[in-house]
Amino acid sequence: MQCRPGFSNLSEVVTDVTAPMSPLHRALLLVCCAALAACAPREPAPRPPEPPPIATPPAPEPEPVDELLVVTSPEEPIKLDWRARTAIAVAELQEREPKLYARLLALRPNRRVGAEMYFGQPEVADPRAAPVLLKRLLNGDDPVSVRLAVVDALPATGGDWEEGAAALVAVDASPRVRKKLVEVLRYIAPPNNLRGLRLAMQDEDLAVRVAATRTAGFTRDGVGLYTELVSASFDEDWDMRSAAAQALGQLRVRAARDRLVRMLADEHPEVRLQVLLALERVDPEGLRSLPELERLARDRENARLAALARRLLKERPPASGAASGGGGTMTAAP
Repeated sequence: MQCRPGFSNLSEVVTDVTAPMSPLHRALLLVCCAALAACAPREPAPRPPEPPPIATPPAPEPEPVDELLVVTSPEEPIKLDWRARTAIAVAELQEREPKLYARLLALRPNRRVGAEMYFGQPEVADPRAAPVLLKRLLNGDDPVSVRLAVVDALPATGGDWEEGAAALVAVDASPRVRKKLVEVLRYIAPPNNLRGLRLAMQDEDLAVRVAATRTAGFTRDGVGLYTELVSASFDEDWDMRSAAAQALGQLRVRAARDRLVRMLADEHPEVRLQVLLALERVDPEGLRSLPELERLARDRENARLAALARRLLKERPPASGAASGGGGTMTAAP
């Protein structure tokens, strides 16, 4: 059944049927009303609520990158340690110059000065000789006299030997060779020289430790060993204390002044002498005002120490008091 277009809604039908009707008309009216109700527009069903959006976790922030780990240039060469560099250089020389390699490997010292032997051959004054000489020291097959000559020859090569020599201070089996290595450390630039001296200051052999302590005073940037030198000034061995005082004086370490003044009362005369010489470098003006000079000027165990103390007393400024006159009297003391 189709809806009659004449009625727009149910109220119009009810208004139109206010007159009296027959039963048939009434039935037809009910049918029409039912049809009209069926054709009436219906409210749309409510839409189900949309589910809430799923929260997306924020992306994690990138972790900070350590600048020290960033490779700025992939072509930058990797720095090899001295053993690797030595092995590579030896292999290259053996391949390109096998005769020179064989000569350097079999070379023996041909010059004697006193009790020690030295190399006089021109092959030694070649940068390519440095890795071969380091290899010979590392192998330790040569006798001690030859290894001593090898150590002496290292600076003359002009090659890559400094880091290896500093490391071999703790490797060679002979204390004489280790001591010789310590002595050539004065020709090595930092930080290898300081690294080698620190190793030598812990050596089991006293002569090696004393040599390292004394060499520190003639080493570039040796003031970096200040803590070790002050510690050595308390050593039970007088030669070690003397070497420590000498090194502190050579380096002119002003911070060591008070420690050196206390060392003027050391039991050994050589230590007192080296301390006085060191103070003349560290604090030349304050030294001449020290009251200890009067006692040292009468020192009978070390004539050089007494003479130095008397000279310093003579140079004492007049403002210091009557000590100058006393110094003149003390000059005649034996």
